[in-house]
Amino acid sequence: MTSDVKERVTTVEAEPLMDESLDAASSNGARPSTLARLARSFGAAPVAARIVVERIERVAVEADRAFRWRDRIPPTYATFLLFVIAPSIAAALYFAFIASDQYTVETRFAVRALNSLNPPASGLGTGSGAVTAAASMPGGVSISASTQNSYVVTSYIRSRAILDDLAPKVPLREIFRRPEADFWARLRNAASIEQLVDYWMSMVETDVDAASGVVTVKARAFRREDALTLGRAVISASEDLVNRISDRARRDATAMAEKDVRRAFVAVQAALADLNTFRDQFGMIDPGSKSTEIGALLAPLMSDKIRLENEMFVASRELANDAPTVRVLREQIESADRQIKELQSRLTSTENKSALSGSLTKFEELELQRQIAEQLYALARTELDRAQQRANRQTLYLTVFVPPAMPEASRFPHRLSSSVLILIGLGVLWTIVVMIFASIEDHRL
Repeated sequence: MTSDVKERVTTVEAEPLMDESLDAASSNGARPSTLARLARSFGAAPVAARIVVERIERVAVEADRAFRWRDRIPPTYATFLLFVIAPSIAAALYFAFIASDQYTVETRFAVRALNSLNPPASGLGTGSGAVTAAASMPGGVSISASTQNSYVVTSYIRSRAILDDLAPKVPLREIFRRPEADFWARLRNAASIEQLVDYWMSMVETDVDAASGVVTVKARAFRREDALTLGRAVISASEDLVNRISDRARRDATAMAEKDVRRAFVAVQAALADLNTFRDQFGMIDPGSKSTEIGALLAPLMSDKIRLENEMFVASRELANDAPTVRVLREQIESADRQIKELQSRLTSTENKSALSGSLTKFEELELQRQIAEQLYALARTELDRAQQRANRQTLYLTVFVPPAMPEASRFPHRLSSSVLILIGLGVLWTIVVMIFASIEDHRL
């Protein structure tokens, strides 16, 4: 038999086999592929090619069966597997094999004022002292002044201000980008200051006991040393804040008293300057003492004049008017009278502008102004001393009774509990969504 005849016989024998495979594919619901149609059109193709086509068709049939099995899965189960089971498994794998250990440092302190250390006197516990020692919050809840200060410190710890204060001292970005940290927990490389603040708030926790005002701070890091550094840095920054608040309160409490003292001191200086100008102008230290001196000189002159007038009266009775004794007495009386008038003109005179009466009035006015200014200055100094005492009693102190300590074991993340909580949370959320869609379908029917 020639080769042409053998090929024709082989082709005739293979055609029924190809037809059977195509019929089988059609009976299974699969459409003949392009390769099968081409193989059928070329009946003279080799048997090996048709065998490959058969295998390809068999794989197509199995794949179609697999897709049909997928269609048989209810959509509810598919969404449960996709949105609950798969994320829960991913979270469990992350917490089990990828999540980095984080070490926690805990410290506790209280903010106290000096006046809060002294108990109120008997009978003042329910009076105005209690009113000033506590403040009312919305809702009728009252908190003490120490608790208010504690809330101020915790607000500072969870703010950007503390990051600005710690930036020159602590390398926060390096601490939060340690190689030990996993990709999800570490700080991003190009994180902005706002992102750093959010990350800081996630790594540092604060809590205030409203009854006692005790502040609890927990700082986390990927190394033990870093966690201890953060805890100590928070304590140091909080102490600096409390000191700044105390200094500001002290300055505010004494600012007005200091202004009064400066104003009173300026008034005293002005009064003394006026007195100096007056003394230089009139050439006397104290017109009062000068008038006393003049009065001391005037009194004996007036006594001598009275004595001479008596002698003159007696001599004029016994002697002639031109007698030497009478002339001498008359001259002595005239001399005493001139001296008295001169001294009186130095004391009071409408014509003499340098009389002591005018200068004494001006001097007494200036002296009164000086005395009033000095009294006001003394009162201002006393009030300043009292204000300083009150300010010193209002000084704040940060008392650390649980200092930061080196941690030995990591307490975060909570691998098992976090995985379980994620599973429960996703399950609850999935249940709510399914119930919502079910209620929508019921309303449509």
